[in-house]
Amino acid sequence: MAIVRNKKTNFLYKYIGDNIFENIATGIIGKVSDEAAQKTFVINLDATELINEHPVIEKLIRTLNLKIEVNDKGDRDKL
Repeated sequence: MAIVRNKKTNFLYKYIGDNIFENIATGIIGKVSDEAAQKTFVINLDATELINEHPVIEKLIRTLNLKIEVNDKGDRDKL
């Protein structure tokens, strides 16, 4: 399972497959076109690895309605 970040809102989403994404903080699920997905989301490898290894982090994000902090240098997202 891949975790992606919404470029505008900085909320994390779980990529379910077939262009279906779940907002981890709200639990809302939706389907978007390929074009919209490419414009809206960026894969976050650190969050993907961390949440896959420690699934309880997903519950923490939902409970606290957390967003991700983006490195101001633009080279990598930070948890």
